[in-house]
Amino acid sequence: MGSVEVATGVHERIEHLLADIVARRTEFARAAKGGMIVPVGALFTLSSPSNTASSHVHVGVPKAQRRRVYDNLAYFAPVLAVAAANSPWAAGKDFGLSYRMAQPGCLGPLRDDPEYRFQDLIISKRLGTIELRIFDPIPEIFRLREILDAVTSIAAFTGTLSFNSNEYNKERESWTIQGITPWIRSRWEELQLLYPFPMDLLENPLSDRLRKAATASSILDAYREAERIWREGTDVAPEHRPYSRLRLVTGLAGYYAVRLPFMAYKGYKEWYGKT
Repeated sequence: MGSVEVATGVHERIEHLLADIVARRTEFARAAKGGMIVPVGALFTLSSPSNTASSHVHVGVPKAQRRRVYDNLAYFAPVLAVAAANSPWAAGKDFGLSYRMAQPGCLGPLRDDPEYRFQDLIISKRLGTIELRIFDPIPEIFRLREILDAVTSIAAFTGTLSFNSNEYNKERESWTIQGITPWIRSRWEELQLLYPFPMDLLENPLSDRLRKAATASSILDAYREAERIWREGTDVAPEHRPYSRLRLVTGLAGYYAVRLPFMAYKGYKEWYGKT
């Protein structure tokens, strides 16, 4: 598995952001002809918490309000994360709601320092945004729209929620595997006061559909279903080609040669930048 990072521009309107996402998916689909695009948090045959992919949502907030909005977003983030889950298998076996979310690697339980990089939500040192890192990739545009609308409504809330990181970390041990727990359902009910987030998205995460496809047919068919969903709106049909070591080497070389300087700069800023 090789994750490809795609970043959108900065947007104030969700419809513009979604149009940007579809446009970039279209460009990527054309560039990736011959390969399979598998928009899941972790490949179903692996058990590797650091070899994952995700959807990160950045929220711009004035510095004076960042910690309050961070806590408010963290209060409801598990509800949205259940709806975003799509990584139900690991090491060729059914794992639960999301292997990637449950196994700390590039994310994990919240720490006292919100700027520490590898946790579910951070305050980005590089950008000064609140970054929700917990979501699995979200190929379904309708699902992504609801999650973004909810994030926007939570961020716009002017009150202060009684967030407790110890409670958050304890509960994440359950819902990352089970999905809808009594605690998640209670948080969802509270969320309705800020945004009418559909319970159907929690009851029917893409994780369940891909699990059924893998169980009833094969992991490859589950991947094909995820790719089919991701390609909706791009009008670019899949064009899979046999594996080629030459294309692998030249593709990696061409991809990283022009990006390594920025990747090094980005990594430095994310660890040592100032907010």
